[in-house]
Amino acid sequence: MGPGNFRRAPVLGSAALSSSFVLFAASIASAGIHTWDVREVFSNASGTIQYVELFDAGSGGLETGVSGGTISSGTQTHTWSSPAVAPPTNGKSYLIASATFAALPGAPTPDAIIPVGKMPFFNVAGDTVNFGPYDSFVFGAVPTNGIDSLTDGLGVGPNTPKNYAGTQGSVNASPAPVPSASFWMTAGLFASLAAMGIIALRRFRTAEQS
Repeated sequence: MGPGNFRRAPVLGSAALSSSFVLFAASIASAGIHTWDVREVFSNASGTIQYVELFDAGSGGLETGVSGGTISSGTQTHTWSSPAVAPPTNGKSYLIASATFAALPGAPTPDAIIPVGKMPFFNVAGDTVNFGPYDSFVFGAVPTNGIDSLTDGLGVGPNTPKNYAGTQGSVNASPAPVPSASFWMTAGLFASLAAMGIIALRRFRTAEQS
């Protein structure tokens, strides 16, 4: 070999190392967390029952870092550490919710729980929910009828919470109906009739004893 060949060898070795590093870094990134998006938010009127659903919109399927993530709003931040999820992750949902949501009939088991002290997690009048530095969902007033949720790109519709296991449910967090005026009028009428019956019965017994 001539001297020129010896000079080029380190350059070629450096290029090979650089290529390997890029591939290695890309492999690490693809196994991370960056293709998860904030897709759906839900709340009741008081903000005591809420959930945030994430969705992996990527195609790599290796975004397993979601098991230890952080969501934040204008006033709250919550970081969780859960058992690692199994790939593939693409097309999957990840559900972060309050314990009050988890207790509702029809609620799928959340993948992560928002502590009571951080509720309401987001402002029902309008807020921004971020998933780390990777995605943000900016929204105005959310529906608070306890039935509908707000989905990014789709708008208002019946709530459809889904967890990583693929279990999808639907909850009813609407307040208990308040009795109408007619209810109280009917109840009062029955009470009056009952009282009149008791009085009549006492008079009848008094008459029999006299």
